Amino acid sequence: MRIIFIIIMLYFYSPYPLVKAKTSFPSYDVFTSTEELSLGGAGYLRPSIISSKLNPAFNFEKKIFSSAILKYPALITSESIGIGFPVYKGFGTFSIRHVSYGIFQGYNESFEKNNDYNVNDLWIRGTYSKNIFKSPLRIGISSQIFKSSLGIKEVYLVEFSFGTILRLNKGGSELGVSIHQLGKEFDKKAQIDMDTKLVFSASKELKHLPLNIYFDTIMLQGTPGVENFLGLVFTITDQLKFKIGTSSRKLNQDVGESLTKSILGATGFGFGYNFYSLEVNYANFIYGTGISVHGLEVSIPLKL
Repeated sequence: MRIIFIIIMLYFYSPYPLVKAKTSFPSYDVFTSTEELSLGGAGYLRPSIISSKLNPAFNFEKKIFSSAILKYPALITSESIGIGFPVYKGFGTFSIRHVSYGIFQGYNESFEKNNDYNVNDLWIRGTYSKNIFKSPLRIGISSQIFKSSLGIKEVYLVEFSFGTILRLNKGGSELGVSIHQLGKEFDKKAQIDMDTKLVFSASKELKHLPLNIYFDTIMLQGTPGVENFLGLVFTITDQLKFKIGTSSRKLNQDVGESLTKSILGATGFGFGYNFYSLEVNYANFIYGTGISVHGLEVSIPLKL
């Protein structure tokens, strides 16, 4: 059951179907934060410091520590921690994200039971961003090491991302462009082809409604077409926010089993609550098959 779910999850949540993608790691964009989870995959301009979807030019503006745990079915777990801090007239982040797919029974060539083995992925990432002089234009860079483990077999990748964000003076709007997955594997025998990903992002704060809108368009090198993501954040009170989002993956994930699954498929939602200086976020994401993922994230400002 666990292996079946892993295949389904990687198929649906890879940037494109596995038969088209060149990279051997469709789990590269797996959810690691409740922000992206609640917005259905949108939010490159509203990331957490532990989000897998993040424009490197984003500015968190304050020292902060974040930690999240996401639970998938079949005992699959994502655990992440990160810290953000002002540095060199800009802003930097450091995060560690880990996804465990569980422990599996091993077999030898004679199909006899052997030692158990672990399957997991690990990301270690650092980012830095700053404004260009005093202009509304901000640039950023991200570098991360990715390790994928299958028992005693391990593969390492190093990847860079670059981004820019332009803040428009009128209406609290932002436009962003970022390029991701520029890198190479350490082991030449792995023969991994990382497809470059280009992301166009926009956000808008509505003046007459307590609503922020986030939109992302993703293009993957060597794959025709684009994917679109839309996320909405409603400010209920000064302490409470409601978040919801979906994407064009709703069409790809529609298995046609029921009207409810067709409507809710590829949709995320969640709540964020500020309790004094503590921010707590809960999120849930529903795949087209009806399988759901939920998670909890806590963020604390630092006074160091």
